[in-house]
Amino acid sequence: MNHSKLVDQKSIYFQSYDKVLQSLWPTEFSSYFLETSFGKTYIIESGDKLSPPLILLHGAKMSSTMWYPNVAEWSKHYRVICIDILGDKNRSISEKNFTNRLSYANWLNEVLDQLQINNAAIVGLSYGALHTVNFLSYYPEKVNKAVIMSPAATFIPFSPVFYSYAIGLVSNKEGVKSFLEWVFDNRYLVDPLIVQQLIDGMLWKTPSSPPQETQKEQGFPYVFKDEELSQIQTQLLLLLGDKEVMYDPEEAFRRAKNSSPHITVEILKGVGHLMSMEKPEQINKRVLSFLNK
Repeated sequence: MNHSKLVDQKSIYFQSYDKVLQSLWPTEFSSYFLETSFGKTYIIESGDKLSPPLILLHGAKMSSTMWYPNVAEWSKHYRVICIDILGDKNRSISEKNFTNRLSYANWLNEVLDQLQINNAAIVGLSYGALHTVNFLSYYPEKVNKAVIMSPAATFIPFSPVFYSYAIGLVSNKEGVKSFLEWVFDNRYLVDPLIVQQLIDGMLWKTPSSPPQETQKEQGFPYVFKDEELSQIQTQLLLLLGDKEVMYDPEEAFRRAKNSSPHITVEILKGVGHLMSMEKPEQINKRVLSFLNK
């Protein structure tokens, strides 16, 4: 692919990303880059800077724009800091490859250090939930409470069918739409601007985008061992949807419920993998009740 086409697709993706922010983000925000040894990390921030910090980690390919249904409510109580996960498709700019799970945790620790945050609450969904548990494993002192929704792997592996839909998500426009149809199953209509951002992200083929096997060599997706989960000391809320399609939520529930003395596990009725978008009022309320208690 020639360089000019690559640049065009990158700028088209950035325009789609910015259009979501301008059109759907419901509250005032600032956006900026933070320098880390792994690259430039893009941040979207809403809420009072003097409020307690709440870190949001998005699902794969979704970017921080996916939090638009949640940020207004959470930013009434917290300084909400949405982090574009480095190495995924978003506005962050990778400059050094991750080599293992510790390197991912070191990157996130650098971000918090740059923000001058010694201790924060974290909410992560899917890929972001996997990052959250990974971070807890290495830097437990940095997190006071965590909420993980629909974690990617973490407790049990993905179902084989996930990979066929995931390949579609990075292959063509029809694949993006079929992935969303599979995840939501007519329960929720994704905003067209989000759909367009995902399509433009798929069309932007970055030379640094790691193929699936390389990503696995870097440590993700990962199913944590019993001893790793049992050592988590942070108060942790795990939310699973009974309409989850990427793995059996009942099996994940059974594995997770006694995995740590500090975990609360709940299965929510009528929601699937992207529950924060699908049922924002319910999720916003449950997350706040857990963080504030």
